[in-house]
Amino acid sequence: MSDTQSPKEEKNKGGRPKVHNFDYEQITRLGELMCTKQEIAHVLGCNVSTIKRDQKALEAIETGYSLGKLKLRRAMMRNACENMNAAVQIFLSKNLLGYSDNGQLDGEASQPLPWNEAPQEEVKEENATDENATTDSQ
Repeated sequence: MSDTQSPKEEKNKGGRPKVHNFDYEQITRLGELMCTKQEIAHVLGCNVSTIKRDQKALEAIETGYSLGKLKLRRAMMRNACENMNAAVQIFLSKNLLGYSDNGQLDGEASQPLPWNEAPQEEVKEENATDENATTDSQ
């Protein structure tokens, strides 16, 4: 070691030094507001590719997105059920329950019920039996 270097200084190992120490809680809060990666990078003062390379930052963003969606869902349910907002109730009915404007349900529930047609002779016999039963009871 030379006299000009102090013991704390390390020899330059090459490459660019790591300059970003992210506040992952801040990244989670920004994700909760549904900020894009570009917006988060701008707030943090770095490039988007820097965030994309940091696995922990990506996990914080995904956690924030999930928390934001949960808060939005909770607010929508509160607005629909407690405040009785008809527009939100209709929106949730269409998106969560599968309702539509044309009265059709999406999915398996919209399939027609099975229909078995009885032969015409059996139907005539049943009608005659029903008519006899009604005349007998009168």
